[in-house]
Amino acid sequence: MKARKIVFTVLEILFVAAVPAALIIWNYSTWGEGTTGFKISVTGILLLIIVFFVLKAVFLTRYLKRMSDRAAQHEADLKVETDEEKKENLRKALRTERSIEALLSYVMPLLVVAGLYVLALVLESAAVRLSGTFGLCAASMVVGFVFGFFAAREV
Repeated sequence: MKARKIVFTVLEILFVAAVPAALIIWNYSTWGEGTTGFKISVTGILLLIIVFFVLKAVFLTRYLKRMSDRAAQHEADLKVETDEEKKENLRKALRTERSIEALLSYVMPLLVVAGLYVLALVLESAAVRLSGTFGLCAASMVVGFVFGFFAAREV
């Protein structure tokens, strides 16, 4: 990898994941005297879930696509392979890839339902604070997407 691509990728991850998560924790957490340890409010948890979905869309989708392509290649290789040891290794790899794919396909809808439930509970009392924090997170993510675009152009 070129140094510029590494820098752009690191900046993309920083602005898409780290900065929004830090903003959410800063605005929605409590610590110090009078609290019993570190606490984050339900709205903060909801925003962290939204950041997770953005990360899934940006990074995990690419990974799943590559994994699906690898699984298709393993299936094709399995049909033509004659060596039993290689066939068994292909079967193990295919099982692992299909298991991860199935797990992630069921976890995501569950997280959406959980997020909507939390959203219904929280938004009625914290809409103003939520919109401000979400605006800052969105601005940070736009900067991250710009760096992601630059990283994608580095070949």
